[in-house]
Amino acid sequence: MMEADIITYTFVLNMITIFIFAIIYSLIPVSNFQPLNPKDKLTFIDYLFYSVTIQSSVGLPDITALSDFAKILALIQQLILMSSAFILLKVFYYRK
Repeated sequence: MMEADIITYTFVLNMITIFIFAIIYSLIPVSNFQPLNPKDKLTFIDYLFYSVTIQSSVGLPDITALSDFAKILALIQQLILMSSAFILLKVFYYRK
């Protein structure tokens, strides 16, 4: 039962992290990011897509972080993902 709770909490943590970072990305100045096509205007969906891509670690999407601030935010988000993955691995590999 405890393993299922940890899995659920880890999933919820990751979903909350995705939405929090999407909101943060959308609130900082747009000059921190560059879309693949510079003529495109970034929307919340773009930032949500960026956040999911960072959190799932499948590679960078159509948006590039330009400023150190945006890069640090992405790094923090990736560290949260790595931490949650570590928790899950610890639960499954070190069970008694």
